[in-house]
Formats: sequence, structure tokens, C-alpha cells
Amino acid sequence: MAKDAGLSAKLDLLRRVSLFSTLEKQELEVVAQNSEYRAYQKGDAVFHEGSRGAGLYVISRGEVMITKKRADGDSMDIAQFIQGESFGEMDLLENREMTASARVEADTVLLIFPSPGTRLQDIFNRHPDISARILHELMAVIAGRIRGTNRLISEKSQWVRDLKRQLYYDKLTGLYNRTFLEEEFPKLLADYGPQTSVLMIKPDNFKAINDLCGHDAGDRALRLIAFSIKSQVRHTDVVVRYRGDEFAVIFPETGFEKAMVYAEHARSLLSKLDYAHITGTGFTTTVSIGLGTYPQHSGDPKELIALCFRRMFSAREGGGDRIAAV
Repeated sequence: MAKDAGLSAKLDLLRRVSLFSTLEKQELEVVAQNSEYRAYQKGDAVFHEGSRGAGLYVISRGEVMITKKRADGDSMDIAQFIQGESFGEMDLLENREMTASARVEADTVLLIFPSPGTRLQDIFNRHPDISARILHELMAVIAGRIRGTNRLISEKSQWVRDLKRQLYYDKLTGLYNRTFLEEEFPKLLADYGPQTSVLMIKPDNFKAINDLCGHDAGDRALRLIAFSIKSQVRHTDVVVRYRGDEFAVIFPETGFEKAMVYAEHARSLLSKLDYAHITGTGFTTTVSIGLGTYPQHSGDPKELIALCFRRMFSAREGGGDRIAAV
């Protein structure tokens, strides 16, 4: 009787999952027999970003939060699932790397299909009718989520802007971050006109501020540098905190010669910044700058960024306080 009760509980839970909604009772029993309960304590990880997809999870009891890492290393909550809901459908058929992590927010019991150690393909080979029904429903689920996402984008534009701000903005300086440069810049390049120039900027002796005055002073100095760069560019230009004390500036519709003029202006301006209100002394810093232009120096956006980065370090290794453009 206990075994029958366990099977019945699984069937009741699985009936709530849209993926199995068209299965006959005997077919649903096959799914239930190839599913397994697993208990988790609050704070436990169900899976980690970068791990391989394990299948479909149905919450029998508890709560699960899906999170994704941001460029600054912090995690951002992107979805929450509660009792009776399921997640992992999109990864059911592919043993691909997970693009997010899942952790339980309270003591939780999940029903996992297929059971750990059971291959989904083996189940499908033994029960081809079940596989056809599940594949059909999976296509419907995917189509529904695409439509839902499109409605969300059109109806919740402020939500989308807030999400992008979390993904693409640096909390310390308010500038775009490295994720924006790596993910969005290649997409936007086609809209930037026939020529686009990029600067990579790095203070030559910034480490001395952290060493002498502490990291709080270093953070204030970074905000000053960010403000100084941002205040000198056009509203169409894009300023990025690339990493640490390194900054990038994107100049749409700007050729090499005009970008060189700004690079020299930035070199002069940043070498005259007064950090006395931060360090308590008359501290100044010089900068090294790497410059490159699309498509003159590279027709590939990622290679262009890498080229400017290498040139920035070439300027630094040459003594600093200079611009490298070749």
C-alpha cells in the first residue's frame, strides 16, 4: 500500500506539469516510475552554473530560486519556483551546460525526471509514444515562453531596463561594465556608422592610492576618474569600466584622427586630476592609452577590444603617460 501511495503522490504531482499533460495514465506511470524524490536543506544547491543539465525538476514541497552571476561576481535572482511548479524543461533533452544556478530557499523536496543514473534516451527508446507526446508538448512550452517573453518586453519596458542595468552597469562608477562590452558592443557595432574608434585607458600609478590610503580612497578615486572621462565625451559615446582601474571609451562614427585628438585630451586631463581631497596629499597620476579603429585596425569587434588592450599595456611598458596607436 505504501508503494501505491508513493506512486499516486508522484502521479498527482506530475499531472500539474504541462509537459506531461497529454499522457495517458499508463504513460504517466512510466514517467513516475522513472522519477525520484530528493530532499534538500535550506541553502543547498540543486545545480550550479556551468554544470550539465540533469532533467526536469518538480517541487513537491519547498521553494527554489534561480540565480545568475553578474560581471561583478555577485549573483542576481532571476526566477522563483514554489510547490507544484517545475523547472528544467528546456534542458530535459540536452546535456548542455547550465546558464544559471538553482538553490533552495527552504527545506525542499524535488521530484526529478529522469531519475539520476537513468538516461532519458533509454526511456524514449522503450516508449516511443511517450517521447512523441513529450516532444510535442515541449515545443508548445517553448513557443508559449517566447510569446510570454515578447509580451513582457513590450508591457514591462521599465522592468527590462532595470534588468539590463543590473547586468550591464558597474555599481561603483555607474558606467557600463565589461559584460556590456563583450556581449552588446559586437551587436551594436553595425549601428555605429562606417567607423568606430575605441580607447583603453589605465592609470599608471593608481595602485599607490590603494597602498597608501586604502581601498575606500581607491574607490573614490575610481569614481572621480569615471566622472572625468564621462564628462568629456558626447552623449552618443559609451564609457565602460573594463576591469579594476581600466576604462574603455567607444566613439561611434569616429575615425582614427578624431579619436587621437580625444586620446591626447584625455591623457592631459587625467594627468591633472587633483586627488588631494581623497588622499590628503598632492597626489597625481599619469595614464596609458591604447587606441584602435574599426574596421581600419580590425574588422572583428572582440579583436578590436583585445588590440586596444594590448596597445594600452604597450604604452604602459614604454614608460606610461603616452598613447599607443600602432
